[in-house]
Amino acid sequence: MTKRMKSKDWNDESDDGYVPCPHCGEAMLEDAEYCSACDRWMTTEDRPQRRSWWVIAIVLALLFVLILSALRF
Repeated sequence: MTKRMKSKDWNDESDDGYVPCPHCGEAMLEDAEYCSACDRWMTTEDRPQRRSWWVIAIVLALLFVLILSALRF
């Protein structure tokens, strides 16, 4: 488990490749896109895209209509 670093513990002169997470303050790699300590992405561009719930709802509704129309004939 990594030690939580306070802002005063970080100095600009150390180049060990670690920086504090902007969300939780834990040590993380400087070029990391994701903090494993707090499970947050650094930017919204890094976060995996999720499908919108309304797209899934429309697809399910269309499938329902197709199944009902196929059962009637």
